[in-house]
Amino acid sequence: MNSVEFFSGMKGEETTALRRDVLEKNYLKFHSQLGGKQVGEFFVEINGEQISLGPDAVLRVDLPKPSNIFIFCMAALADGLDGTMYGEQQGSVTLSNRFVEFGNHVLVVKNNKEFSRRLSAAITSNPHLFSSPFFEGGFGQVDYVDMNTHNGVVGLFRKDLEYQWQREYRFCLGADSEILNSKGALELDLGDLSDITSIVPVEHYASQTITLKRGVIETVDGVKLHRED
Repeated sequence: MNSVEFFSGMKGEETTALRRDVLEKNYLKFHSQLGGKQVGEFFVEINGEQISLGPDAVLRVDLPKPSNIFIFCMAALADGLDGTMYGEQQGSVTLSNRFVEFGNHVLVVKNNKEFSRRLSAAITSNPHLFSSPFFEGGFGQVDYVDMNTHNGVVGLFRKDLEYQWQREYRFCLGADSEILNSKGALELDLGDLSDITSIVPVEHYASQTITLKRGVIETVDGVKLHRED
């Protein structure tokens, strides 16, 4: 897991909207002006005098200790906060061909519940990891917003619309510096995952159309069953 400091300062991806995001470590963003209308005014105090930053000022507040906040990013086929799936048309969705830019293969998680259990076990058994209210629960889908007009919390689960094709689901947690590797990354050991995952060429998913099956999860005699609509 790399830190938000790492992702916000990556070199060589300035124009690709792949992994680098200068707002990755940003927690708050406020504009003085939105849509040509004044919505606020920011001042700085210098030697006791308040000086306006002008009508085009943008206030950004970064997360504390961004080099010790780590994220693990995955792609997920799931409905967004509005109950719809990005890019869905007539019951199917096509994944972006840009996924090939991440690498040659993908790790497919076939048992989400068991993966989550092993992840939780690895986290709770490590005394050098920590949580924070800034992590907003520590896991979930990313909400994509227009950062040119967004006012308020950015944090770890909001990114600009240009990244929407990634369909990101992420985990985040804090880690003490003493357990980081020589590159400043966190290595979290989940053990052997071969029984609940498979490794396939990225071409199996990139540019491919996937048919969706929606339904209802019911619990019958203690067993969760999926019933299609």
